[in-house]
Amino acid sequence: MEFPIVGATFMTPVVSGRMNPTPTGSHRRCAKAFTLTEIVVVMAIIAGIAALLLPTLRKARRRALIGKTQVAITSLETALSMYESDFSDYPSGNGKDCENLVSLLQGPIAGDSWHGPYMRFKERELKKGNFIDPWGNSYRYRYPQTKHPNAAYLLHSGGPDMVFGSEDDITNW
Repeated sequence: MEFPIVGATFMTPVVSGRMNPTPTGSHRRCAKAFTLTEIVVVMAIIAGIAALLLPTLRKARRRALIGKTQVAITSLETALSMYESDFSDYPSGNGKDCENLVSLLQGPIAGDSWHGPYMRFKERELKKGNFIDPWGNSYRYRYPQTKHPNAAYLLHSGGPDMVFGSEDDITNW
């Protein structure tokens, strides 16, 4: 496309078919790139949206971990029920951890009564032989117990605050 020279100014065609004057030299600007201001504004908007979403995501994660703990306690209850039907009693537990419980439920145990394994544990769920909750603390198991008359045994997680005996503990009673 040729541009006619009119005086000292270049003319460029426009969609309407008329010729428009275009500045010459270094004053010409390329409109194909974003300015620094535009990039900063977009980053600020993204940061604002992320700041609004983070508390919601934290709450959802907390609820998911609580649900996972409740499912683990229910699974332990089922495994203990199967153990009790084979041995006519629950395994003893001191209430401090569940190392003995893991070995008894996973087995094998010598004897004709054992028909397990009653529960399988993944390596990432065990720490020093103890079944751990999502916060990295061992579940606690106590049998026999007299503290709660409606439960034959106590299963207990410290919950999200990782403190046993607080209001967010997750238990089977």
